[in-house]
This record gives sequence, C-alpha cells and structure tokens, in this order.
Amino acid sequence: MFPSKYRVHIFLLAIALGIIFYPIYSRKPDQQRVEASTIAVTNFFALVDAGKYGQSWESCAIYLKNEISKEDWITKLSAVRSVVGKLIDRKQTKYDYSKNTDEGIPEGEYMVYYFNSTFQNKDHLPETLTMMLENDNTWRVAGYFFK
Repeated sequence: MFPSKYRVHIFLLAIALGIIFYPIYSRKPDQQRVEASTIAVTNFFALVDAGKYGQSWESCAIYLKNEISKEDWITKLSAVRSVVGKLIDRKQTKYDYSKNTDEGIPEGEYMVYYFNSTFQNKDHLPETLTMMLENDNTWRVAGYFFK
C-alpha cells in the first residue's frame, strides 16, 4: 500500500483533519432539528404577519416571556408593523445552530434564522429570529429582531 515512512505522515494528516473539521461538523444540527425549528418559525411568522401579536407572544419561549411583557411585545410589534406595512416577501438567507453555554443566556440549543424581507413601506428589511429548544423538546422563539 504506502511505504512505511509515509504511513506516519498520513496518520498525522488524518488526525489534523479530524481536529480541524470535527468542530464544524459537530455544530451542524440533524435534519429533524432543522425541520422542527423551521416549522416553528413558519408558525410564528404566520401569527405575526396576521397581526396576532398576543398569540405570537404566547407561542414564544419562557426566556423571552420573562424578558418582555405581553403588553410591551404587542405595543412594540404594532409600532414597527404600522411603520413598515404589510409583508410583501420574506426570503431566508441562512441559519446558524449552536449549543449555548454562555453566562446570562439559558444553556441549550439555538437556531438563528436570517431573512431579507420586503414590506409595503420598507424594502430589504433584515429580520433575525432566534429559536430555542425548550425542555419539552419544542422549538420556540427566544428573540425577534429587525435591523
């Protein structure tokens, strides 16, 4: 096969590649997580786009509910949506997956979705939606941001 002097080099190369690519590979969620979180994203946006801001807050993660009251959520979303108008188009640009261990943020699994959206009164408004896998294995919104 390979001469013995090259076997050590090939072995070391294989180890080096494993060290480089394992963290990248291990940060990718399995397809079931992607599908489940994508369904949760779709359901959340259906509520928000229909103006059902109270119901959208009810569907959010406990973490978000502890950060903002239902009344404030409704007030802020109503204000933003009254300025930008109705949704015309929303295209997902990418998503990121992570397992969080940072202080101040609940430990767990997160999916962050990025969108380029067009509204009646605002072209190209980036939206970011952070999904959190809660203890009941349900993906829920932990953050929703406009840029």
